[in-house]
Amino acid sequence: MKPLKKYTVNIYIVLLVILCIFMYCINTGNYPFIDTDETKFASIAKDMLTRSDWINIKLNGENAFDIPPLIFWIINFSCFIIGKITVQAVRMPISLITSAGIIILFLSIRNILTKTYAFIIALIFATSLGILVFARLATNDMAFCIFTMSSILLANLILFTKTNKNLLWSGVFFTMGLAIMTGGLFGLILPLICISIIYLFSGNLKEMYNIRNFLAATVIIGFITIPWHLFMVYKNGTDFIKTYLDVYNISKTAGLKETLNVLLIFLTGFLPWIFSFLWIMGSRFKKNINSIISYFKENSQEKLNEKWKKLGRVEKFLSVNTITFFTSIIFAIIYGAKNTFLILFLMYPASCIAGIYWYDYMIKKKHDKSIFISTLIPNIILIITSLIGVFGHNIINKMITEDFKYLMAPLIIIFFVIPVYGIFSVILKGQKNTFISNIVLMFLLTFIITPSFFNFMTLNGGENDLIKFADKAKTDQTELVAYIPSKKYSINYYYDKKVLYHKVKDTEWLKSYLKNNPKSYVIAEIKELWDIDEAKIPYMLVDSGRRYCIIQHLPYEIKKENDVEVRVY
Repeated sequence: MKPLKKYTVNIYIVLLVILCIFMYCINTGNYPFIDTDETKFASIAKDMLTRSDWINIKLNGENAFDIPPLIFWIINFSCFIIGKITVQAVRMPISLITSAGIIILFLSIRNILTKTYAFIIALIFATSLGILVFARLATNDMAFCIFTMSSILLANLILFTKTNKNLLWSGVFFTMGLAIMTGGLFGLILPLICISIIYLFSGNLKEMYNIRNFLAATVIIGFITIPWHLFMVYKNGTDFIKTYLDVYNISKTAGLKETLNVLLIFLTGFLPWIFSFLWIMGSRFKKNINSIISYFKENSQEKLNEKWKKLGRVEKFLSVNTITFFTSIIFAIIYGAKNTFLILFLMYPASCIAGIYWYDYMIKKKHDKSIFISTLIPNIILIITSLIGVFGHNIINKMITEDFKYLMAPLIIIFFVIPVYGIFSVILKGQKNTFISNIVLMFLLTFIITPSFFNFMTLNGGENDLIKFADKAKTDQTELVAYIPSKKYSINYYYDKKVLYHKVKDTEWLKSYLKNNPKSYVIAEIKELWDIDEAKIPYMLVDSGRRYCIIQHLPYEIKKENDVEVRVY
């Protein structure tokens, strides 16, 4: 085995690439776009490609000022390479960007710590539930996460290495520019604040804020971002500035509900590693507070730099990622769960922190108690879930059982066999097997279940109805109205024309519209037909689905003549 040691890095990279291909890239075209965010991005990209207008971003014929264009350029380049617009062509760039980000994560940490540390951390990040889901969706969330993560990783590398500093700073500013063109000003604000606090903590703030870096940042970030922003200001004036900046208005802080949503999404998205992470953060909480108090006692960068130099590389690494985690979670809480990319970004520092402790558990045989408890709890929950699936059909909602019946067998096997394997591993102190059981669990869930799960979401949410109705309206060449409470952009994507959305329940408006536009199709929720009937609106049911239906103006009245119903046109 010794001759293979010099190829360990290459082996790790190959394993990560294979894992990413199977988890992120395969079967991405086997389920339709998910409303509403994914269909929103797909509709904008399709509209941009159809109009051959690569600057102005339009959604349903209206300006969409809050989303920069980079992700749409990347998606359309993918469609150009493949030769047509398909679901897989639109999703593939996100899968590849995520895969590239995981390799960057591995290579960066390998230069900060060791290749084994880097491999463990990369595996934890790659197999987190939130990353697995969003790496398969055509939105800007994962791209923003990867670009922002890369800028902070490169800035951290400068603290740990003494070579290629100018090149690394150029990389920091370049990835910041990409993040801005993907997710807006958060791509500058979030990494800039994280890096500034890290460099302040390490006593290296002067190295970051100098005239050379300022000029390099201005040139590189400006070259990437200024042309599009200037054009949009020139073309749309204050409307663009107001709408674009309104997204980052710090006065719009999230309330208690939004804060709880952020925490819930993060807790769910960081499965199966969240239990060990929470245990780790809880055990380090007192130490983190003491470190902050100790920091405020210092009054110079020189003293902080001296303390920084005395820390070991692992302790430095934990410190910078703890800073990144708490800074980004404050951002996520301030702005609420609406900005999913902020929550996804949390999983990068969380993976780094958890990875250190999993390394200690597997290699140094430490943290047995914490890993034992944090492994036992989720695995018992999964086993109970699988047993309910076998013996508790009456407990499960009948509709869900029918929709999921073709998934029940593999789900039960995965939720029972892998957790049992994990429990035995942790009891018998098979440290590596315990870690591997989590990887295998997430790999199987993603590779086997994900396409079917997304298909279930579109079926149960009525999106398949909307796709069918949009295609029908396009084929019949009729105008289309969505009389539903929210904008469903799958209608836009498959209809290929502007859709009139009427989100407010107004039967008088509907009655007038049907009368004045007798050939138009109106998509409504099936449950709304009761109110439509009560309002005595004459309509004809053109088609019906699981949740939605198409109605049209009734071109006749039904009258009784000699006790026989006849149609009067």
